[in-house]
Amino acid sequence: MKATLYTETEQAVEPIDEHKLAVATEKPNKVEPPRQSYYLVDYKTLVKPTLIALAILAVWVVLTVVL
Repeated sequence: MKATLYTETEQAVEPIDEHKLAVATEKPNKVEPPRQSYYLVDYKTLVKPTLIALAILAVWVVLTVVL
């Protein structure tokens, strides 16, 4: 007994016209950027941690130059 998962059928294939692929006949639709509500996390600028990191960096630079 022979198992057959699928049967192949021959389909006609047209040659690729590169000119049709390269030239648009109509203007593309305008793409809207994704809204913030689509994301699970609401990303905001982290001001407080950024200022702390800059202060640490400034202290490190001063200590590196002085020592």
